[in-house]
Amino acid sequence: MFREVSEADYKTICGGVIEMQRAADLRDLTHVLVRTAMQLVPCDHGGYSEVDVHFGRFEFTSSEREVTEWAQQRAETCIRLLPTHPVHRFRLENPGVRVVRLSDVIAPYDFRQTAHYQEWFRKVDAEYQVVMHMGVDPRTPLPDGSLPATLGVPLNRSSSDFSSREVQALSLLQQLAIPVLRLRRAQHQLEMLDAATLSPELTRSLMRLGLSQRQAEVAFWMLKGKSNTDIGAILDVGAQTVRHHTIEIYKRLGITGRLSLQRKILHSVSGTE
Repeated sequence: MFREVSEADYKTICGGVIEMQRAADLRDLTHVLVRTAMQLVPCDHGGYSEVDVHFGRFEFTSSEREVTEWAQQRAETCIRLLPTHPVHRFRLENPGVRVVRLSDVIAPYDFRQTAHYQEWFRKVDAEYQVVMHMGVDPRTPLPDGSLPATLGVPLNRSSSDFSSREVQALSLLQQLAIPVLRLRRAQHQLEMLDAATLSPELTRSLMRLGLSQRQAEVAFWMLKGKSNTDIGAILDVGAQTVRHHTIEIYKRLGITGRLSLQRKILHSVSGTE
């Protein structure tokens, strides 16, 4: 599978993964991941992205500051276009494929006719793209049928497509880097839980247990030790409504109390559930 990967590639990958493990936080880790990918595969620009269509969340950091700023200003466009992106559709249908070249899923001429090319790729001079798939979050289907957040490292070029050696090198990097990224994202979510920050990321982690979005919100405040009355005031609903949600949460998770809820969610966020 990695027949074309050179000794120099192996050294670059191992060095990058070690540096990822030593990164101070999630953001630093993603910077190292992108830098390592670009050392393996020369390109015009690359970045790390997290796109959550359900919550309208778009996080993107490019190797080029101008591209990062340009993309962040057009977050709504990216969120609107993502569900029909050829690579995105292929990734959802083939979750086991680590790295996808744009040219493998759509002919270059056909892609140039799409809204993605006209509204996004053309404006950053990106004719060719390869995406290192870093997973979806949550990794199990959501009960409401919404798309999960997608994580990835897109690399772009204007003049030539990516070779099979480059795809193999990125595939090996992905295989070694994804456990490190998942662990750091879990730590990041646990820190948010401890800091009482109910972010879209954390809501997703709670929903992956089979809870609705509202039940996830109630469960979060239960974990923070809030009473039904307090939770009702925070969410602007009645205490009886909160009580009903609480009963449904216990029923769905097969637990009997708040301590069991704490244990269940800790296992889920840390990836041991």
